[in-house]
Amino acid sequence: MDARLEKTALVLAIMVILSVYVSANIEEAYTQTTGGKIDLFTQKHPLDGKGPNMPSDAFGPGDNVMIFALVTYNDFPVSSALVDFEVRGPENPIQNITVSRVVATNDLGLASIEVGVGLVSEISFGEWIVKGKSKIAEGVAPQDTLSFKVGWIVDVVSIRTLNENHEEQIEFTMGSLMVIEVTLESIALTEKNVTFTITVLNQLNGLIHFAEIGNLILPANGILVYQYFLRIPEDALIGEAIVYICAYTSAPDLGGIPYCPEASKEFVIASHDVAVLSVHPSSTSIFKGEIIDIDVAVKNEGWEIESFNVNLYRNETLIDSLSILDLQPHSNTTIAFAWNTSQVDRGFYRISAHIDPVPGEVDISDNTLVDGLVEVKELTHNVALVDIRPSAETAYIGQIFEVNVTVGNEGGFVESFDVVLYYDSNVVGAITVDSLAPNDIETLTFNWDTGRVAEGNYILSALAIPVDGETELDDNVMEDGVVEVKMGPKGWFVPCWLWWLVPLLVSVLILLAILLHRRKKRKEAEETFYSGWTAWYYRYGLKGTNS
Repeated sequence: MDARLEKTALVLAIMVILSVYVSANIEEAYTQTTGGKIDLFTQKHPLDGKGPNMPSDAFGPGDNVMIFALVTYNDFPVSSALVDFEVRGPENPIQNITVSRVVATNDLGLASIEVGVGLVSEISFGEWIVKGKSKIAEGVAPQDTLSFKVGWIVDVVSIRTLNENHEEQIEFTMGSLMVIEVTLESIALTEKNVTFTITVLNQLNGLIHFAEIGNLILPANGILVYQYFLRIPEDALIGEAIVYICAYTSAPDLGGIPYCPEASKEFVIASHDVAVLSVHPSSTSIFKGEIIDIDVAVKNEGWEIESFNVNLYRNETLIDSLSILDLQPHSNTTIAFAWNTSQVDRGFYRISAHIDPVPGEVDISDNTLVDGLVEVKELTHNVALVDIRPSAETAYIGQIFEVNVTVGNEGGFVESFDVVLYYDSNVVGAITVDSLAPNDIETLTFNWDTGRVAEGNYILSALAIPVDGETELDDNVMEDGVVEVKMGPKGWFVPCWLWWLVPLLVSVLILLAILLHRRKKRKEAEETFYSGWTAWYYRYGLKGTNS
């Protein structure tokens, strides 16, 4: 009996030890998988910030932010747990907002606080950070972080007035086109439907134009740029004017409420406005002492007859000033300047034209136009090689291989000179360039007879023989790439002289055939005459003698 009890006690002891060990391991494994957690979120469902360190959707001025904390252990709610809330507003130079609260969880494991973000204020607009933590048990103190933005959910961040070339401009004449560019920005985490209105008033607050743009989709946390085209009425009041932009949740007459305060942009309706349209020199490279023609096109973009001066500059130096008298509204004209370069140093000069502002003109941004550079060169002798272009990269022995060489006259005198083409150090041939005018080019065609050229790779080069008085010789020599000379495949090649020989032989054969045919006919005629009845009639013997 004692032995049986001892055996039973031993089995029970082993079972107890095993059950304790297994339960401890199960608890440890389950705790490591889930454990204690705290999750901060707001009332902005579905983008409320649930999940570890997640952001919530944005809030607008005057909103109250409900901040919740769900405390769990192994996914079961923990009640009566103290939650420490720390709310910090955006950093700013005036006052940093900090709210600290401690709230116990209810039976659902929830604790909450309410924070008012206030109205429009520099200290409240920006990103808010909420930190929460709770001590569930010894060594179990989970934490979470929540962020959200405060500001205008949709805001008009920019208004620009552009001209018809989409260049920013603040002055427009009556009847001209004005592009109103509106930039909207959203801080929301979801798309927003936006309607905005455009109201244009003159300086007496009289209406110039009104428009409503609806059903625009603004991307989440994104930007939308919209351009509206407005033709300034020809009866608009001259003077200052202003554009107002208001953004709504929907059309105002359908109950839409504003997203943000109105934004505005001032501009000017003017009657006086002149502009430079173009500056066009007749050449971009001339020799010192030459006269270059420069055409300047100008326009009266206003509503008054204008007289004004047009000034032409090389860099910052005035070349000349010409007057335009009584240019009609909305009309343009071109005036011709003649620039004498005899007193100008060698170099590059930037050409520009400028119109003196007329009385009452506000927008002078288009009164100046800068053109490109004009090079003034010394009058010299200078011929140069421009290009070497072989007809192929490979030549077959016996082939007549074409090479085009382009030369130019970069000097100021008419030049005649020789151009020599080489393969390695061997001369292909020379061609004379006759009377090449300044700034002109000419292409020469060399025919390289490869009949006596050994197989191999050869570098093509050309030399323009310097002319009298030429000092710049670096551009008189030019090398091209490598041309390979090799034997051609059997039967591939027919020498060019054969093309002349074949028709010649054919012509000779035809001529011989004609001559032989005529000779045969003549012989047959003679034999017929000296035989038969004709011979008897004329008393000729069959051998051609009188009987």
